[in-house]
Amino acid sequence: MTPPTSNERPTVGGWLLMVRHTAVDPALKGVCYGASDVALSADGLAHVDLVADQLAERSPSIIIHSGLSRSRTLAEAVAARLGSQACVDPRIAEFNFGEWELRRWGEIFLAGHDIARLIHEPDRYSAPGGETVFAMRDRVQAWYEELPSDGRILAVSHGGPISTLRGVLGDVPPHGWPRLVPDYGEHVLFPLHDASPSG
Repeated sequence: MTPPTSNERPTVGGWLLMVRHTAVDPALKGVCYGASDVALSADGLAHVDLVADQLAERSPSIIIHSGLSRSRTLAEAVAARLGSQACVDPRIAEFNFGEWELRRWGEIFLAGHDIARLIHEPDRYSAPGGETVFAMRDRVQAWYEELPSDGRILAVSHGGPISTLRGVLGDVPPHGWPRLVPDYGEHVLFPLHDASPSG
């Protein structure tokens, strides 16, 4: 299966290519698993080699992953092709849902939690023990702003952090960020720094 990717090629100078990990176990459909370290599906594992081949062709000078195994698998596959090493930065890990982690969304709703408040009150609402949307925004944005401006950086991350950075740099309000989540294995190209993303 060919992964969905942007047709954009990195330009001369610094760039950041953020890639969402490949598909997770289908048994997790309907389950809240943001910060939990869940497994890739058989298809997701099979897809890693194809995506890694395509990413290695871009010759990133820096490879980063979130530390969760579903992102580490792809990052290390790319690094192995290039004879390099991948490093970890937990600031690009998926959104932390606290006590909601690994519970079904329907169960969370029936327990009386207004899930939509995460988007409509991004500065103050969180799951018990979790983070707010703006807390994720702040850690992802801080990570982005610390990247070297002349690097060719590959970051294997998750739907939440990638859509958040797209939203911040594209001046999209938080309620629009869910529409910016890439598909499994899809990448988004960001120039460094102070510009809008493409792809």
